Amino acid sequence: MDSLIRNRNQIKQVIDFTGVQNGNMHPSDIDFVLEFDNKVLILGEVKRKYNKIPTGQKLILERIVDKWGEGAVALKVEHNYKDDNTNIPLEECLVTARYYKGDWTFFKEPKNFISYINKIGKHFNCDKCKF
Repeated sequence: MDSLIRNRNQIKQVIDFTGVQNGNMHPSDIDFVLEFDNKVLILGEVKRKYNKIPTGQKLILERIVDKWGEGAVALKVEHNYKDDNTNIPLEECLVTARYYKGDWTFFKEPKNFISYINKIGKHFNCDKCKF
């Protein structure tokens, strides 16, 4: 399968938030967003295995999901790639936690990313949410 990365050099560019902060408040990012027909919204943060989502990012994910309402979830996804020069294939990552309806659920057994996305699509009866 062809990669969706069009320009590897631009992907490596870091956006420096220096000067755009108010105390501890500063811009943040969300690693991936999947949205299907204004019906299903999946937000995701990808971290190296065992790393936590920082409080600010966690609050952003929770607030967006809460405002969206039914059909929205946030996922914590983990990888085990230690080499910073290696691309991280999202399809090989594991879902380790989910935020839905005001609660985080942490999975004792991590879930295969693709299978879990498909499960979300089935739960919300959304045929487009299938990989």
